[in-house]
Amino acid sequence: MPAASDNRDAPGQRRASQKAETRARILQCALESFAARGFAGASVRDIAAAAKVNHGLIRYHFGDKDGLWKAAVTFLFERLHEETAIPAADAELNAYEQTRARLRRYVAYCARHPEHARIMVQESIGDSERLRWAVEHFIGPDHEELATTLERLMAEGVYPRVPLHSLVYILSAAAQNIFMLAAEVRHSYGIDVSDPAVVEAHADTLLTLLFEHRSRHA
Repeated sequence: MPAASDNRDAPGQRRASQKAETRARILQCALESFAARGFAGASVRDIAAAAKVNHGLIRYHFGDKDGLWKAAVTFLFERLHEETAIPAADAELNAYEQTRARLRRYVAYCARHPEHARIMVQESIGDSERLRWAVEHFIGPDHEELATTLERLMAEGVYPRVPLHSLVYILSAAAQNIFMLAAEVRHSYGIDVSDPAVVEAHADTLLTLLFEHRSRHA
């Protein structure tokens, strides 16, 4: 029989869960709005309506639109790290195998969340303070971590010795663009890039293009 304290905790746990779900819904609606309309075009009132919450609730928890943008982008990168992390069971894989596994997970992430690349494009076009904030807090540290892995792979001969920034953006663009440009792909090829089979085939294609030479020179 559950302890009395367990029964008392249940309503609090439900409230905490509901609060977390509401916060995640607000931030996802914000991400979609910022991705589609840019920072200037996005409306906090429209985001509140999409999230089915009172406009004042967003103001209370996030302050102004800039605060909401930063909270949403923090949520975005935390989700990126969670969804692309190498599982503990694969922690012993070497850098080559970990990179293959992480690239496949990254492709799946890009398919689920095309708003990520779209927001960064929006901010890069304007070279905004928000972009510089994102680089300082998330993009820069992520690139430093990736650079360590890519340097090791170049040293091992998996990749030729090329400018690191070029390799980073070639890899990220190859994973992102088909999903970021979903409408163009649909009109050009009649393909729905959200189809799991298309996502899996895209990941397979990237791994073939980027790693098949490994087997030839092994």
